[in-house]
Amino acid sequence: MIKNIFCDLDGTLYNDSISERDIRAIELAESLGIQFNIATGRVYTHAQNIIENISFNGYLICENGSYIYDRDNQCIFKGVLSDTQIKRIIEVYSSIDYIDFDKDVIYFKYDGEVIMPNDGSKSGYFKSGYKIDPEIMSKITYDSNVGNIGISSLDGDKLNMLVEDFKKKIGHECEVYISSEYTMNIVPKLISKFDAIKQVCKMNNITLDEVATIGDSPNDISMLGGVKMSFAMSKSVEAVKSSATYETPSVADAINMIIDYNSVLK
Repeated sequence: MIKNIFCDLDGTLYNDSISERDIRAIELAESLGIQFNIATGRVYTHAQNIIENISFNGYLICENGSYIYDRDNQCIFKGVLSDTQIKRIIEVYSSIDYIDFDKDVIYFKYDGEVIMPNDGSKSGYFKSGYKIDPEIMSKITYDSNVGNIGISSLDGDKLNMLVEDFKKKIGHECEVYISSEYTMNIVPKLISKFDAIKQVCKMNNITLDEVATIGDSPNDISMLGGVKMSFAMSKSVEAVKSSATYETPSVADAINMIIDYNSVLK
């Protein structure tokens, strides 16, 4: 029986807004004893702004697993990059000769905000929701507040090259992967949405067989492939679809299937 649903935000539950149909499905699931949780790449404040009108009792996983918040909005886990790792990432980024620093923009998820050293709008991905700090790459310490560093670029081939180059140089100590069509992410080892889900399961004495996941992007593959019941959005790329058990046109459809599955087991 499924007792917990972990759902991605952007491209899954959130597409410029959250549909009323999805909200009603979440409320129905919760009324039937299925806890609804969010697992997103967004920083906490951005995620909270999106979900403020949803009533659910679950956990909020942010920055692709770097932070976990409980239902009282308390941070109960964080897995962050060390100062040494951050400076090495900056060093690698600065040394790659095919990077255009105006169009292939590095960003830091630092202390709950997205920070860039220069205007990231030319990268085409970030239109708002970020701050510019020209000193972000030269800080002496980051005070254990960076869970995630990314690079945004409209050039998909270049992103793939960046992933391979970063893997060669820091892959022994960090996870490096494509996180969306226009972004790549770098996080500490053993940090992912799925690792965060396992943390929540351990804290609540839940088995992974009691978990369903819903997502649409490469950064969801870990949680889609890690459980027996998972749903990829119909518009997902093939690599994401192939990692999931099912395809779904909406979160509501996935939740309804989970409810039907539970009813058969009763």
